[in-house]
Amino acid sequence: MTSSHNGAHGTVHLLTDSDALTACVRRTVRLEATPDGKSLLLNDVDSRKPGIHREVRYEITPAELSAAIRAHGAELPGENHPDAADRD
Repeated sequence: MTSSHNGAHGTVHLLTDSDALTACVRRTVRLEATPDGKSLLLNDVDSRKPGIHREVRYEITPAELSAAIRAHGAELPGENHPDAADRD
C-alpha cells in the first residue's frame, strides 16, 4: 500500500545547543508539520538560563514559508537555471 501526502509532512531539527560539560540540551529549534499538513510549527525550546524554561511556537503555512524564503533567501545557481544563451 502506498501513502499519499497532501501538504506538509515531517520534522526538521534546525538547531540543538548542548552544554559541553554536562551534555544537557539547552536549546532546540525544530520545524514540524501539523497533523493535517496545512501548517508548519516552529518550536523554540530554551533552557539556557538556570531555572527558566521558555517554549515558543510559531505557525506558518507552507506557501507563506516558501514566499518568505524566496523573498529573503539567496537563490543558488543550478541545473534548473538556464543562462541567456539557452533562451530563444
